[in-house]
Amino acid sequence: MDLPKALVVDDEPTICRACEKILAREGYAVKVAYSGKQALAILEQEPFDILFTDLKMAEMGGMELLEALRLRFPDLVPVVITGYATIASAVETMKLGAFDYLPKPFTPAEMAAVARKAWEKRQNLIETRAIVAGEMLPSFCGIVGKSPKIQEIFRMIRKVAPTSSTVLIIGETGTGKELVARAIHSLSPRNEHRFCPVDCGTLSVELLESELFGHVKGAFTGAVTNKQGIFEVADKGTVFLDEICNINLEIQGKLLRFIQEREFLPVGGTETKRVDIRLVFATNRDLEKMVAEGTFREDLYYRLYVYPIQLPPLRDRREDIPVLAYHLLSKIQGPEGTVSDISEAAMKILEQYDWPGNVRQLESTIERAVISCEGSSIEPHHLPLALTRAGLPAYPVPQTNREFLALKKRLREQAIGELEREFVIEALQRNDWNVTKAARDVQIQRPNFQALMRKHAIRAHRE
Repeated sequence: MDLPKALVVDDEPTICRACEKILAREGYAVKVAYSGKQALAILEQEPFDILFTDLKMAEMGGMELLEALRLRFPDLVPVVITGYATIASAVETMKLGAFDYLPKPFTPAEMAAVARKAWEKRQNLIETRAIVAGEMLPSFCGIVGKSPKIQEIFRMIRKVAPTSSTVLIIGETGTGKELVARAIHSLSPRNEHRFCPVDCGTLSVELLESELFGHVKGAFTGAVTNKQGIFEVADKGTVFLDEICNINLEIQGKLLRFIQEREFLPVGGTETKRVDIRLVFATNRDLEKMVAEGTFREDLYYRLYVYPIQLPPLRDRREDIPVLAYHLLSKIQGPEGTVSDISEAAMKILEQYDWPGNVRQLESTIERAVISCEGSSIEPHHLPLALTRAGLPAYPVPQTNREFLALKKRLREQAIGELEREFVIEALQRNDWNVTKAARDVQIQRPNFQALMRKHAIRAHRE
């Protein structure tokens, strides 16, 4: 197996030799360059996995080199080597795509640790590119992920799908509970019959009872004909009851009787009906706590809690975010899409955000970024303000007043710029991306509004 390859860029030969020695001892094939220009020439001749570069160099400094790497060698993982006096600048370079920074002076152990992290990142990039190219996709019945936690969910689905057991899926909003329910159905002996989802949180008590059990003509005002309920329509198939926590105690009692007897009485009817269906339930609330509070029946809870599947929130499986992001990018655009990539800096923000809305929020974020993007790659300024604030690297405490003032100015400019961009996008969204209407809405002359759009690389889809 070939050794991972590292390129060290610094105009001080002693630094280059020290880095070369450390990295070689860690198992890297190492080359050195004494300027950014020389580094680019070497990269044109052969590929490398990771790169260590100084910022202050006479011929093409680190900032300029990073910009060139981002455009020409996006799969390379760069690390900035810097003195304490330029740590603020080093953090700035992370927004240009630098993976990490290594402050001088550093120990061999510190450099080895950063190199290991960079190599892991490089391996993740290679895997992600393969996924995007269609060479591999860690997907299971439409559920995408490679993390141990999601692989455990796949194992549980395979285990329970062939049975007739009741399943309770527990997870936050947007974690993919319906996808799991569909996977259970598609791998079950019932997959040739219907899968019927019901959102219990969107229907009133009367409508939910009629939706599940059906009704007879004259059962209530507006019931002008007999109507089959979901349970009858889905006979031999699977019914997925989402947000079961939202049904009231009366419906809970009727549902319990159905689970026990597998028969039901349509609303207003006098004749019971018997069906053969599998039930899969889902909730985003703690049913055990609801039992203690008296809002959920204890006997029903034990009937549901036969085979619980606890879905992890996206923040607990961050290693799946790159795979999911590219999968959603492809799904949103289709084969004719023009946005094909997510920059390293933008991906870092996606990976660091906590995603309270989970995969559903990630999907809407990617869709919004695609709308905002005018090129082929999603950049940090295409992401919502809440993400870019949360995704920024933590700034080290400045060492001098001059460094403090410079960082203060940078943060102020950054915050104003982000708020300005969000202001423009919100105006466009409120007005269906019509520039004239948006400018009028915020009381800015149209040419000035267009100038703001150009400044923040925002393109309109309608005029």
